[in-house]
Amino acid sequence: MMMMKRVLHKLQNKARRWRKREEGATAVEFALIAMVFFWVFMGIVELGMMMIFNNGLEDGVDRAARLVRTGQADKKNMTAKLLKQAICERVMLKTSCMSDLILDVRSFKDFASIKVPALKTGPTGSLTMSTSYQLGGPKKVVVVRAFYPWKFFTPLIGSLMHAIDGKVFILNAAMAFRNEPYGS
Repeated sequence: MMMMKRVLHKLQNKARRWRKREEGATAVEFALIAMVFFWVFMGIVELGMMMIFNNGLEDGVDRAARLVRTGQADKKNMTAKLLKQAICERVMLKTSCMSDLILDVRSFKDFASIKVPALKTGPTGSLTMSTSYQLGGPKKVVVVRAFYPWKFFTPLIGSLMHAIDGKVFILNAAMAFRNEPYGS
């Protein structure tokens, strides 16, 4: 019996000493919060990249619209592919701009008659839309629209942004203007 008390006493002493040790506490605490920290950090980086891309998309549409508005696109016989290339030159960070960008250019007689089709999205984030490429002519009203599906690589960020299927967010830029009287 006495022997048993000694063994229990020694075990209690060791347990007490072990509970008081704090050498690994920092490592354990870091392990508990590291995943959340890196997830938030990656989300912030990706949202920054998305904003930079969207800024480039808006700048590209602005420059492409200027080519149309001043008649340069019409005089140079620019195809939709060349106008899309002019937009993608202003965009940073994505190599798939030419293949994923949807460009829609429509001409109208005046601002009151503007009617553009809606963009439709599939369940996997695929974009479908009846696109057009009408540069109009001098003094015509033109609407230039560009859409790009941003695919999130950081888990759950897309869901927080209400992205399609939690993975794809549609970036877009548009301009409506009246062409200059460049033919006269």
